[in-house]
Amino acid sequence: MGSKGAITVASLNLHCGFTQRGEPYDVTAALSSLDADVIAVQESWRATGADDDPVAASARSLGARLIRSWLHSGESLASLAIAARPDPGSFGIAIVSKLPVTGYEVVDLGRAPGDRIRRAAQVVSVLTPGGQPLRLANAHLTHKFTSPVQLAWLSRRLRQIRGAPAPGRAAAPAVIVGDLNMPRLATVTAVGYAPVIRGRTWPADRPVIQLDHMLVSQGLAGAGARVLEPVGSDHRPIRAALELSQHPRSSAARVHRQVRE
Repeated sequence: MGSKGAITVASLNLHCGFTQRGEPYDVTAALSSLDADVIAVQESWRATGADDDPVAASARSLGARLIRSWLHSGESLASLAIAARPDPGSFGIAIVSKLPVTGYEVVDLGRAPGDRIRRAAQVVSVLTPGGQPLRLANAHLTHKFTSPVQLAWLSRRLRQIRGAPAPGRAAAPAVIVGDLNMPRLATVTAVGYAPVIRGRTWPADRPVIQLDHMLVSQGLAGAGARVLEPVGSDHRPIRAALELSQHPRSSAARVHRQVRE
C-alpha cells in the first residue's frame, strides 16, 4: 500500500484440520497460502500426546511467532461432531504473527447457555513495520444466539485495554477478527468498530452467510479486503490490508465508504 504502517491480517477457522465431510486436509499449506503478517486461527486442534502439530509447523515455516489459547480439552473430535476420531485432544484459538509482539492477554468471554465450550479472545499488541502500535483481538464466539453479547463485552474490554492515550496522541487502533458466529449486521454491537469485509464465508463449498469478520477501530483504513477461496476447512478465509492513519476520523470515513460500496 506504499505505507510503512500497512500490514496484512488474515483469519481462518480451521475446523480442526478437517473438511465439512470429516476428511483431513493440509493445515500447514492452508495457513501458509494466506500470505499475511498476522493470521488469526480458530478451531485449532492438537491430539493429546501427538507429535504432529500443523499450526506450529506453519508458524515455523513462516518464521512467525505462535501464541495459543486452549479453550477446551479432554474431548474427541467425534464428541465435538467434527470428525470420526475417538482420541482426545485440545481445542482452541491461536495467533501466528510475523510482527513483533509487545503484549498479550486473554479476555474471558464466558460460556453461553447451551454451549459446552467457554469462549475467550486473544488480544495481542504488535508493532507495524513503521514502529506504530496495533492491538488485535482473535475471537471464536459462541454458535448460540448470544454471540453479539460476547462481542459487545469484548469491544468494551478492548477500550479498557487501550486506555487513555498520552496527551496529543490517539489511542492505539485495534482490530477484532475471527469466527464471530453472527451475520455482518449483528456486528454493530462492537461499538466504535466498522466491518471491512463483506462476503459469505460458510459453508465453504456453497456459502450462505458471513460468520467470519474483521472489524476495525478509528485510526485504521482497509484495502483489498475480501473473502478468499476455500483452502480445506468448512469456513472460507478472510484477508485485508490495513493501514494506520494519522487522522483517525478520516480513516474511519474511508472504512465506512468501503463497506457501503
